[in-house]
Amino acid sequence: MRVRDYAAIAALAAATACGSSTTQPHNGDAPCPGGSHKTDASLAVGGVLAVTTPAALDCVSLATTDGGTGTFLVVAGNADTQPDVVGTYNLAVATPTSADIVAGDRLRSTAIASPALQSAYSSIAEGRVRAMERRVLLDNPAAMREASSFMRRAAGRVRAEAVPAVGDTVSFNVPNANATNACQTFTAQRAVVKTVGTHGIIVQDVTAPSGGFTAAAFDSIAAEFDQIIYPADTVHFGQPSDIDGNGHVFLLFTPQVNAATKRGSNSILEGFFFAGDLFATTSCAESNKAELFYLLTPDPTGKFSDDRSTASVRQDIRGTIAHEFQHMINAGVRLSTNAPDEATWLNEGLSHFAEELVGRAEDNFTDTQKLTITDVADFPSLNNFDAFFGQNMARLREWMLKPGALGATSGHADTSLAVRGAAWSLLRYSADHYANGNVAAFTRALVAGPDTGVANLAARTGTSFDSVAAGWLPALYTSDDSVSNLPDRYTYLGWNMRSIEAAVNQGVFPLAASTVSAGNTAPGSVSSAAANYYIVGVPASAGVLLGELATNGGPVTYPGARFYLVRLQ
Repeated sequence: MRVRDYAAIAALAAATACGSSTTQPHNGDAPCPGGSHKTDASLAVGGVLAVTTPAALDCVSLATTDGGTGTFLVVAGNADTQPDVVGTYNLAVATPTSADIVAGDRLRSTAIASPALQSAYSSIAEGRVRAMERRVLLDNPAAMREASSFMRRAAGRVRAEAVPAVGDTVSFNVPNANATNACQTFTAQRAVVKTVGTHGIIVQDVTAPSGGFTAAAFDSIAAEFDQIIYPADTVHFGQPSDIDGNGHVFLLFTPQVNAATKRGSNSILEGFFFAGDLFATTSCAESNKAELFYLLTPDPTGKFSDDRSTASVRQDIRGTIAHEFQHMINAGVRLSTNAPDEATWLNEGLSHFAEELVGRAEDNFTDTQKLTITDVADFPSLNNFDAFFGQNMARLREWMLKPGALGATSGHADTSLAVRGAAWSLLRYSADHYANGNVAAFTRALVAGPDTGVANLAARTGTSFDSVAAGWLPALYTSDDSVSNLPDRYTYLGWNMRSIEAAVNQGVFPLAASTVSAGNTAPGSVSSAAANYYIVGVPASAGVLLGELATNGGPVTYPGARFYLVRLQ
């Protein structure tokens, strides 16, 4: 399910400029406690060093290879493969005090005017359905086995007689999106077939308010699904199941979706897919035994919830359909093979990636083409930008404002915009660097599994999560920051990330790095698949010692502790 959160953008302030630490070292909080061995990081501009042994993080010597002054990015990351493992530390910077160099503001906005996100962005209410699905169905081995058997029995040739005609009335069970168990809490609704496309059947609930979509609007929705969304999603994620034998997907516009949003709410439920529809009724009484989306319907007078115009609903559902179709495909692939349900963060990340990939198809961009804000901001309407691109950037911005708090692999993907933004960016980065130019094959392999979560990503990239994180976490800051000689590994290949993130953050790049000068410490905490960002200046013909220490001195003990060191200047 996708919703739009109208209050969230207004609540987010622009990122502040880099601030210097004023905290003095605690007792014992000095690098190289007890004369421990130093890690040497003597780097040229664009040089990068990953320090991957936690015990080696307590004493690192930063220096320049050319003997000049230097500006270093210190990324304090956490590469733990388990979600939500939090490490705490003090980042201590020691003598010489002459290294107290103000590194300067590294935000580097591209100075492109920020486009308005007119409908705000997709939000977190999808978690209600996804969490309920897991609790009721997908974490139930017996139900999963029955569903796998049911889908295999239902698979077969498309039956022409199973495709309804325009004007036919069909019946559906509509799950209550707010229920604790939608398999038991649903309503029976009748709907009229409005148009039948090549891949989609558009139906509207007979209780839908008057003044809604015209026949031409329904045809337009079917055409976008048939010509753009269906091809893009199936190429990148696989074919949907077809348990009802009609060779189509139902798109049901029903005011029951409208009614799921309380009047006056800042968030709007736009639509959802419910995996229960792919189960036998013995496991889920609600099941329509069909491939089906439930979508918001126009309600100009606010009969079922707040008023919704035809124009706003038509725009809002575009990205929703792209997003939910990935969920439908993912569920069908895994149920048909009796594979375990995908981890929420990766499933949601794939659906947010689907929004981007459909947007690229809409605008005739390739999967690997490097895009800037000027490429995708379709002024003056911003319709495609808002539907397919801007919301991912807004979610990533929320993570960038507090990058150490929740990681891309967090178990809070149900409820956190920041986690979803980080998950999308991790998948985009992984596709950039590990798909060998074939993004579609990479994403299809992720859907097919049968691994889940971090193990799935590691298997498809062909390397460890530790290695992926060592490139991804620095790249979030260094990509397109005009760092000379920086290896491609530390950049996004598909986006100019500074251009796009500045555009959704009032013209300022939101990932700020705190300046920590010699003689000071910066206390911090960092979750799995997350990081905090710091700037340290190095004087000419000298080095600076720094260390990530436990709060009582000595080396940190959490196993995911990492330093990624980049010389920026």
